[in-house]
Amino acid sequence: MYQQLIILFCLNCVSTGLSTLKTMFLSNRVIAPVYITTFLDAIIVAYAFRMVASSSSLAYIMVFALGRIAGVCVGNFIEEKIAVGLLEVTVYKHPEEGKMVADELRDKGYSVTTEMGYGLEGKDRLVLNIIIPRKNLPDLKENLKQYGKVNMAVKTVAGVSGKVGQLQTPNIIEGISD
Repeated sequence: MYQQLIILFCLNCVSTGLSTLKTMFLSNRVIAPVYITTFLDAIIVAYAFRMVASSSSLAYIMVFALGRIAGVCVGNFIEEKIAVGLLEVTVYKHPEEGKMVADELRDKGYSVTTEMGYGLEGKDRLVLNIIIPRKNLPDLKENLKQYGKVNMAVKTVAGVSGKVGQLQTPNIIEGISD
């Protein structure tokens, strides 16, 4: 019985991890892996349901539920590592310092678009818009630390038309044209 409970836990952990990844792939419009994860998930769920249905023990139901919880953790961990998707990072700096930051980021391969804006009390600000693959956010934050206090906003981007800089990952960026 214990061996079957361990198998059931592992099956549900893998199944829920795949489902979590599938949802994250779909939300980022990365469709190709969805077919594989859905197929594998269906096989695993069918087998796990068969195990639970053929048992009258409450332990099977509890292990099934615990496997689901563990699977969400596993799926989120994996998704954080592969970091699918694009982000738009908007940075606000004083104009002269902002121009220097933008030029240095461009030299490092980032795609940066700037525009003038107005901050608190109407003070001039340079607004830097940077589109990056999500997995590059920690590197960008590290690069920005050298400029002291940086006000920034980070938003998820569904798609981009145009270039994303030298840091782009072509397989996650749809609609890019040279």
